[in-house]
Amino acid sequence: MAAPATIDTSRLVLQDPITSQKGARQIPLANRDGSQVIWQPAAMQCLWQPSAYNDETATRLNLSLSPGPEASASLEALDAWLVNALALASSKCLGTQMSTEEVRSRYQSALKCHEASGTRYLRVKVNMTGKAAVRCWDTMRQPRPLPESWTSCSVSPRLAVKGIWLMGKDFGLTLDLKDALLDEQPTECPF
Repeated sequence: MAAPATIDTSRLVLQDPITSQKGARQIPLANRDGSQVIWQPAAMQCLWQPSAYNDETATRLNLSLSPGPEASASLEALDAWLVNALALASSKCLGTQMSTEEVRSRYQSALKCHEASGTRYLRVKVNMTGKAAVRCWDTMRQPRPLPESWTSCSVSPRLAVKGIWLMGKDFGLTLDLKDALLDEQPTECPF
């Protein structure tokens, strides 16, 4: 069953903050019925190969996708809802009472803008191996291996809207790529 192409913020609820065994703090996000928030926006291009900032051995990588207007609008609405919800629950979630403006100044959106080019992009996390590894599908909806070059692919992502990561004074949205329907374009010879 396809997930919604927009994120219905009226169904969302922030859960109690948790700390992982490794000490990472997060605030899970769920639907009011307790189910996981899944978002399936329209296809996007991969801007750069997945990477993990100077760690060649990492298997949980950042993937940058170029969102269309509908996906950008959905993320902006989610960001606004999260800022307001975090401000209302800041004592419980962030450990101190904060105004909406204070929360907004520390909140890190998953929707970014590349400083040099001005390109807007969506940063998502992707697990390349392990039990939480991304599942890839071809345009015939059959399983396929990870692509050699993500930048030659149009990706129809199925994203888990996990919640808020907390690190120092900053916090932001975590989106995990669970499934990727890949439309891989053949590379043309430049000669």
